[in-house]
Amino acid sequence: MDATGRTGPRPDEIVVGVDGSPTSRTALTWALAEAARSRRWVRAVRVWDPTALFAPPAPVVEMRSTVRHEEQLALEADLAAVLPRAGIRVEGELREEPVVDGLVAASAGAAMLVLGSHGHGPVSRMLLGSVSAACSRRARCPVVIVPARAETPADADVTAAGPAAEV
Repeated sequence: MDATGRTGPRPDEIVVGVDGSPTSRTALTWALAEAARSRRWVRAVRVWDPTALFAPPAPVVEMRSTVRHEEQLALEADLAAVLPRAGIRVEGELREEPVVDGLVAASAGAAMLVLGSHGHGPVSRMLLGSVSAACSRRARCPVVIVPARAETPADADVTAAGPAAEV
């Protein structure tokens, strides 16, 4: 069971990670097109890690509440940007935990996890890590990494990884 109470396989669900960046919006657009093509629905997941933002002695409780509200507004903005043209079921979910952990947990049992590729080079990936690479290693469903330039499944030269990575 995940944090929202869902259990078991959800083969009709595509989970897409969103963070407000242009590449995550491209991934969301790709996921919507794939959902329409495959008759699935989309859950857009925004994850924020409060431990990465606050250092004592900041007034953590008040700041955490403020950031949570801002993250919820950002998720709603991501969805509002695509919903008028979606024509399919789309739900949003805000998770508060380390980003990779949240995306992996949210996608457990889903048909696939879709992420945008920020296109950082190997040095940035080495220093900062790559959410998409970590999710590819840890997810229990196929992971689709959408390059910034792709907007539809037909346009994309996507990378699929993870268990049963046929998408």
